[in-house]
Amino acid sequence: VFVLVVIGCRAAARLQVQLLDTMLRAPTSFFETTPSGRILNRFTSDTEMCDNTVLMNLQQWINCIMPIASTIVVVSVVNPIFVPWLLVLCVLYVCLYRYSVNATRDIQRLNQVSRSPIYSQFSETLSGLTTIRSYGAERRFEADAERLVNRNTRSAYAQYLLQAWVSLFLDMMASSIVFCAALLPLVALELGWTIEVALVGLSLTYTFELSQFLKHATRMTLELQKSFAGIERIVEYIRHVPAERQGGDAPPAASWPSAGVIVVTNLTVRYRPELPPALRGVSCAIPAKAKVGVVGRTGSGKSTFLSTVWRLIEAEGGADGRGLGAIQIDGVDISRLNL
Repeated sequence: VFVLVVIGCRAAARLQVQLLDTMLRAPTSFFETTPSGRILNRFTSDTEMCDNTVLMNLQQWINCIMPIASTIVVVSVVNPIFVPWLLVLCVLYVCLYRYSVNATRDIQRLNQVSRSPIYSQFSETLSGLTTIRSYGAERRFEADAERLVNRNTRSAYAQYLLQAWVSLFLDMMASSIVFCAALLPLVALELGWTIEVALVGLSLTYTFELSQFLKHATRMTLELQKSFAGIERIVEYIRHVPAERQGGDAPPAASWPSAGVIVVTNLTVRYRPELPPALRGVSCAIPAKAKVGVVGRTGSGKSTFLSTVWRLIEAEGGADGRGLGAIQIDGVDISRLNL
């Protein structure tokens, strides 16, 4: 148990650090296109599964597997003719597991996905309470919250139904084991075999408790699969969330920029690779200590231009067509500086 806890805590801490580092290095476009509830879900319920739920389920699974294995060994030793039926039960159990594990994993994924909009809607409601009350839209937001909660509750209800269905079949399998453990010794006596009555009683005693262990072990196996869905979502963010450009030169001096001369050369900007450019081929020069106003209609790129100067968005174009030299401040290419 100690080794299991140490390994689990180290893995959870490593995933937490990698997820936090990924979020800190993510570009602003990621936060603009990703709901806040989805990000919060990664750091709350998914992280809780990684820190706590997986370890607890794994420990209980190990505690159930050992009694099941010892019971099967005892019954097989006492009644060797039980082995063929044991093979049939193993095949049935594997079929049951493969049939239910996919449904369990998908339902858990639906539960997690349907939970993120609840956080997002609640956060948006809190930030806009004044506007909601001024327009008298309380009922609409209450209806939206109720709809999102009901959607999440349906997936939770489906989980309970799946667990009940699996428990029913496991009870039938455990009952068949008890039936065989009681019937096969009688068959062996009819065939003239010599059987120790005490061992038969011992095997029956073990099989009476097998139903509970078998159900709990299967439930823990399915819970492990559900828990790993949260880890899968964390790993997905760690591997697939884009990161800002890392590395670069340090600022040339502590007093930089001293004059504030800005030279823009063939600046092209797009928010995401699949979108068209928001700015294309912009070139200008702003002298030192000048007061400049950027004027244009809505959507012309005023905010985009300032965001590019602050490097909230990486520039394209420039002298080499890849952003180098697109914006220079006091003769320093800002795309080469380390953020």
